[in-house]
Amino acid sequence: MHKPKQQTLGSMVFFCSVIVGGLFSPQATAADVSHGEMAGAIRSANYPCAQVLKVDSDGDNAWVVQCNSGKFNVSRDQNGDFKVTQTD
Repeated sequence: MHKPKQQTLGSMVFFCSVIVGGLFSPQATAADVSHGEMAGAIRSANYPCAQVLKVDSDGDNAWVVQCNSGKFNVSRDQNGDFKVTQTD
């Protein structure tokens, strides 16, 4: 038996809003950020990072990121902007 299109569309909109809401939650843990997002933040700060090897949580919206090029402290402010400093 097929569901009416209206119900399927409503379910899809709800599901997408839950996913998008989770992506932009203010308190993200190491498991909530992708390696690609961390590599992009590091490269945007003019540091080389071809591959993220490890991401560890360092508090709310803060991470220690091990790249192929070194280790970085990465944090994200309330506006979603990243701050990156190289530690070694």
